[in-house]
Amino acid sequence: MSTIVKASLPADQFALAETFAAVPDAEFDVVRLASQGAERVVPLLWVSGVDADRAGAAMAADPSTTDVELVSRRNHDSLFRVRWTARVRFVTQVLVEENGAIVSANGADGEWTFRILFPERDDVSATYDACGDYDVDIEEIHPLDDALPLGGSDLTDEQFATVKAALATGYYEVPRGTTLESLAADLGVSHQALSERLRRGHRTLIETVLAP
Repeated sequence: MSTIVKASLPADQFALAETFAAVPDAEFDVVRLASQGAERVVPLLWVSGVDADRAGAAMAADPSTTDVELVSRRNHDSLFRVRWTARVRFVTQVLVEENGAIVSANGADGEWTFRILFPERDDVSATYDACGDYDVDIEEIHPLDDALPLGGSDLTDEQFATVKAALATGYYEVPRGTTLESLAADLGVSHQALSERLRRGHRTLIETVLAP
């Protein structure tokens, strides 16, 4: 049975560790992923929580990237094209060792979270064994039929946690039960990062509801 695995990996074992240190509020959403064995594994990244100039400078100085290029800006988000170094491509190869395919990848707070599709559930354990040299944390395993949509219509983990926390603390009530400043402090992020997460999360939810 096809299986979706949610796994996390520290940035210092994958990519952009120095970028996270330089711009800790930055969040990265992969736009497109290449298939297993391709030269360019993650060519496009949306960056939020930090302005484009700071993000671009941090990534350009990061040893895990080369050829960093700003492609587009959308409100406070920036789209970059990058080329990973060989080390990053090797780690990605390990993550999909047993015919797996990375269907989403998000980076925040010094950690990367992946959702990986495996044709057979037995492939999961084989890939986990192949990751023995890395601190891979397998967080969830679901049959494909029970997993969230694999396209761009579902919330990232950070967006989901933020919207859920906002709901639980009364942010959406009238009058509001909390403020952005208080919620940001509770979540340990900046006011700007929280605002970006909520805005992008709201947009994703609205697009999902209104999709034809």
